[in-house]
Amino acid sequence: MDCRILNGNPEDSTIYTGVLDNIHVNYGIVPRDVVTDGGYASKDNARSAQEKGIINIVFNKITGSLKNIVQSTNIETRLKKWRSGIEAVISNLKRGYELFRCEWKTRERFDAKVY
Repeated sequence: MDCRILNGNPEDSTIYTGVLDNIHVNYGIVPRDVVTDGGYASKDNARSAQEKGIINIVFNKITGSLKNIVQSTNIETRLKKWRSGIEAVISNLKRGYELFRCEWKTRERFDAKVY
């Protein structure tokens, strides 16, 4: 697991490569498959993931000429369904443990809530 609190509200597409790098640093592996929401979708991110050795790269919502990079449509479908399942788990955790939006002001207070 990994948690980083970023300053401001950067676009997901700008932090994608850093997230992949953190997985490698923290676990010493490069994942075979990656599936994310559409906010991470870009040709640069797909290329970066390929260069790192990731085989199946799925962005849940893609736009324009960007295509998911997968060995088969079956794998693409399974990865999308897996991601949907994870979203349900996150939703249940948020409701079960009353994890709501943090409206505390200042970075110091926000960090205190997360860490």
